[in-house]
Amino acid sequence: MPMNEVIYEKRKELGLTQEQIAAYLGVSAPAVNKWEKGNTYPDITLLPALARLLKVDLNTLLCFQDGPSQQEIYYFSNEAAKLIRSDGIDAGFQEMKQKIREYPRCAALIHTFALVLDGALIMSELTAEEKELYEKELLDWYRRVAESDDEKQKTNAAYMLASRYMRRREFENAQKMIDLLPEHNILDKRTLQAELYLQEGKEESLSEAANLTQRRLMTLAMEISSTLNRMVRIEMASGNAEKAERIAELAANAADLLELGDYFAAISPLDIASARKDIQKSVLLIERMLSSVPDLWKMQDSLLYGRIAEFTDHKASAANILPPLLTQLEQAPEFDFLRGSEEFEKIVEKYKKKL
Repeated sequence: MPMNEVIYEKRKELGLTQEQIAAYLGVSAPAVNKWEKGNTYPDITLLPALARLLKVDLNTLLCFQDGPSQQEIYYFSNEAAKLIRSDGIDAGFQEMKQKIREYPRCAALIHTFALVLDGALIMSELTAEEKELYEKELLDWYRRVAESDDEKQKTNAAYMLASRYMRRREFENAQKMIDLLPEHNILDKRTLQAELYLQEGKEESLSEAANLTQRRLMTLAMEISSTLNRMVRIEMASGNAEKAERIAELAANAADLLELGDYFAAISPLDIASARKDIQKSVLLIERMLSSVPDLWKMQDSLLYGRIAEFTDHKASAANILPPLLTQLEQAPEFDFLRGSEEFEKIVEKYKKKL
């Protein structure tokens, strides 16, 4: 928080007026007003007395924070990601550990590093045993953030932890994290902002309204796809195979209707085929998914998402999806029945070469 904001916030918190601050320090009220606006700063000789009056220490008043700025966090994480790409995961991991030792209470830094490491592990070709070497530290990073006082980072970390615990089948721990999450809020800032732009009616405002609305639609479309897929898995787990298949068909149709493409249209049908150990159909659906990856998020000609295409690097997004998808196909237990299938092995090898 900049010094001008510290002065304003602490003055308000203590119920003081600008005139009272000015009288205490022997300056004019307009001078205090300029401090709070950030136009000028107090003379250095006034700082100790101002800190005492506002009941803060000089470090807080001068904004000497325990943690790095947001720009520094971005720089540190970017450098760690570069190191991972050039020297491998362990080199970047050690660098991040060192930074966390320097800033042990900065939840934003720790959470950002956790996301970098998480993403690197997903995209790597490490075996499950090799990944486990980093998993303990990664869980610890997320836990530290989830137990911090930073509400935004705390919520994000709790969500990530809940997902990880579920994958590890640690259901009690997952529930504890879910209990920390806020209830879903149906109100969306983007919806209100888009309506404001629409009512303003200016050309640039309408463009912004379209961009925000299409991004909101994309979020909803992805949520619908994910929810239908979960319904398929619920019905399969409940022994209602026929109902699951009908919902999977609806999920595929919804993906087409919402212009999500072949990748998302194939997800639920693949779950059905995998559950039935149907090798031939599973292989066909896997081929369909993998072949559609290069065009994933290619929205230039999309009726629903064309306005946000200019902000989306679909090639980079697709390149990030293929490695973890291939790793999942090769290692996930639900695809064990495909091991040894010549067609399956050929498809995986074909797309590994494309990396």
